[in-house]
Amino acid sequence: MDYSFDGTGGYKVPTGISGLDVQLGGGVPPGITILLLAEPGAGSEIFCQQFAYGGLVNSEEVFYLSSEHPVQEIASEMDEFGWGKKNELMDNINFIDAYAPRFYNVLPKDLMSNVSAKEFLKQGTDPLNLLKSTVTKKRDGKYRGVIDSISFYLRSYELNDVVEAIEIMSSVGKLSGAVHLILMTSGMHDSVVENTLKHVCDGVIEFRMKERGSEIERTIMIRKMRGMITPNRTISYSLTHKGVELETTTRVL
Repeated sequence: MDYSFDGTGGYKVPTGISGLDVQLGGGVPPGITILLLAEPGAGSEIFCQQFAYGGLVNSEEVFYLSSEHPVQEIASEMDEFGWGKKNELMDNINFIDAYAPRFYNVLPKDLMSNVSAKEFLKQGTDPLNLLKSTVTKKRDGKYRGVIDSISFYLRSYELNDVVEAIEIMSSVGKLSGAVHLILMTSGMHDSVVENTLKHVCDGVIEFRMKERGSEIERTIMIRKMRGMITPNRTISYSLTHKGVELETTTRVL
C-alpha cells in the first residue's frame, strides 16, 4: 500500500469508522497523530476499539496501549462488537498493558497467585517508559497505534514529559507512515494542558454531548487535521451494536 501523501489529495488511511471516512474524503493522512477529546460516556473507548479494528481490516499491525483498563476488559469489549478474539484478524493486534503494573505492589497477595513470571517482572515497569518503548519499537510493516488514555499520564507525570513522549510518537509516525490515536478525557485537565495537546497533535477530534429534553444529542467536531480541509460543521453520531456511526448527509434546516 502506498503511504505517499503530498497534501494535495494523496493516499489516505481509512480509519475504520465509515461515516468519518466519508466526511474526510476517504480517511486521514498517513503519519498523523490524532487527539481524541471526549467526556466520559461519549463513546470514545468504542471509537478507539473500532479504530484499532479498522487497522486490522486494512492489513495493518495494531498496538493498543491501555493505561486505564485491564487489557482483558478491552479485548472482551471488542469481542462484543464482533471485533474480538473470535476474529482471526486479532492475531495482528498487540495489547500493551500499562494498567496492571500500576497495582502489582498494592494488590492482595492472594490475588497475585496466578500471575505468571513474565507478568510479575512487569511490576517495576514505569508506565511512561513503557509508552516510549512502545511507540519507538521497530515494526517492519504498516501499523497504527492507540493510546487509551493519555489522561493517566497527565495525572501522573509532568506535562513536559508527557508532551515529549507524544512528540516522539509523532516523529515516529511521520517517518513510518503510522497513524496514532490518543484518547484524552475532556474536563479533567485545565485549559493550558488541553490546548498544549491540541497544539502538538496533528489532528483533533472532539466528542460532544448535550441534553435535549429527555434525549442526549451526540456530535463530533473535527477541529483540525493536518494537510486537510475539515468539515465546517459538527457531525451527529450515535452508538449502536455496530459501534460509532456518523451521519453522512447534511441536514437542511
